[in-house]
Amino acid sequence: MRVPLVVISIFISTLTFASDSLLFNEIKNEKDWQKVVELAKAQNKLLFVDAYADWCAYCHQLDEEVYTNNQVIKYFNDNFINVKFDTESEYGAQLANIFGVSSLPTLFFITEDQEIFDTILGFVPAPALMAYGQRAVDEFAQLPILEKKYDDLIATNEEKLELIRILENKDFERAAEIAKDYISQLKLVDYLENVENLWLVSRFENHLSSAPYRYMTTHKSEIIEAHGTDEYEDYFKTIYNDNLQLAIKYGDENLLYQLIREVLPEFLPEVEIPEAAFITKKLYFGQRRNYQKYQFEVNSYMNNHVAEDSKVDFLFSNGLEIIEDQEDVAMLQFAANLLTQAAAINPTHFEAAALLGYAKGLLGDYDVAIAQIEKAKTIAQNDEQREMADSLILAVQQMKGN
Repeated sequence: MRVPLVVISIFISTLTFASDSLLFNEIKNEKDWQKVVELAKAQNKLLFVDAYADWCAYCHQLDEEVYTNNQVIKYFNDNFINVKFDTESEYGAQLANIFGVSSLPTLFFITEDQEIFDTILGFVPAPALMAYGQRAVDEFAQLPILEKKYDDLIATNEEKLELIRILENKDFERAAEIAKDYISQLKLVDYLENVENLWLVSRFENHLSSAPYRYMTTHKSEIIEAHGTDEYEDYFKTIYNDNLQLAIKYGDENLLYQLIREVLPEFLPEVEIPEAAFITKKLYFGQRRNYQKYQFEVNSYMNNHVAEDSKVDFLFSNGLEIIEDQEDVAMLQFAANLLTQAAAINPTHFEAAALLGYAKGLLGDYDVAIAQIEKAKTIAQNDEQREMADSLILAVQQMKGN
């Protein structure tokens, strides 16, 4: 029997429509989710998961611009079990909580064991999504092979580095365990021959008592000759940042001053060290809420390192920084004191005078604050400054009303 031409046309148009966009399994309940997990197990594939919401403009942009790309359609249909869930649906909200969705769109590559293999935050164009997808496929295939070689003690150093790299964002504890074992066997020649080893130790064993750190500091000329000054300095910048976070977290002042004495000189010119040390101590004492030492460091640096013609800007910038970051009354009073000094040195400095008024408002001296800002308005030099003064007065009035 001949099929009517109109039916054939409808069938063909349906097929064309189906191939015009990436095919997704929409998850509405637990049964739907378990079904795609079982598919991933059966086909030994990763789940590609799109967490979206109807109000999310970038989610719609993915649908319209990325999931209609022919390369994306073919590659992702061939290599993944593609899944979507609405984060504002009942079950979708549960999945969003499980996988830690905090912004939209969020895209995941998830294993059959329901572990996150990789994450993409926000909109990405088709070429970038292809790159993420290809990397996920390659790493998913390599990982069990590399792990078996490592467990069988036959992995080369290059394979160990690759295994650590793949695991780092997927199973950090396992990556750290392998990295520690790998690093323990490194010799000076390994640091000289392979720059990747520098970056490995900067991520996994960067405390100042470690053997790798001692290698770097005692073989500076060899490291620079092998890899260049930039690589050497970048290593110490990483050491500085990571160890400053640790010092702040644990309240370790010894580590703080060790960073200032030992690490800053490794990547900064001598002339820049006093300011860098000052900023380092401010960060530490501010985060640790040791406001007495914070204030001491500001006063000490100003008295010993700030030229007379730069003091107003120093006082203003530090007062502004405190007002932006602090709610502690003692610190706000300190900011007001700094701004008072700035206004005394230069009575025509509009910003210092106006901010002093705002600081008084934050301290609850509303009438004094408004009077101070009105005074600042008289030295305003343009409409923008006058508008700023009016905005600060309004802000203080709102504080007073509350």
